[in-house]
Amino acid sequence: MTVPRYARPAILVIDDEPEMCALFEEILSVEKAQILSARTGVEALAIARRTRLDLVILDLRLPDVSGTEVLRRLRRLDDSLPVVMVTAYGSADTVRTSMRLGAFDYVTKPFDIPEIQRVIREALASAATAAGSPIASHGGV
Repeated sequence: MTVPRYARPAILVIDDEPEMCALFEEILSVEKAQILSARTGVEALAIARRTRLDLVILDLRLPDVSGTEVLRRLRRLDDSLPVVMVTAYGSADTVRTSMRLGAFDYVTKPFDIPEIQRVIREALASAATAAGSPIASHGGV
């Protein structure tokens, strides 16, 4: 199976709320990224299997599979893929679990847009460094 590689950073936003996906698309539009979205964990994992991703933004609560389980499965597919967890239901325990499973960062809703932009820039820079490519030098976000 051929995994497509986008010339622009490929970012997968996983959130069951269409408004959140739209907000992230707006936030990421300045990054000139290829933005993919999924409303469920199963849909997200299918996208991750067929697409080479540079960043995942993952809601903790999904209708079918928990965000931590999606994170666990994403790690099996690509353990260097930066995953930013986003949730309105944050607790110290979920933060610890997410970070232990390899999340790049953990952001609670409602979030400050400049803060999430900073986290996204850092995650993309991390992905570019790991891949040895200049993808994070696009500017933006």
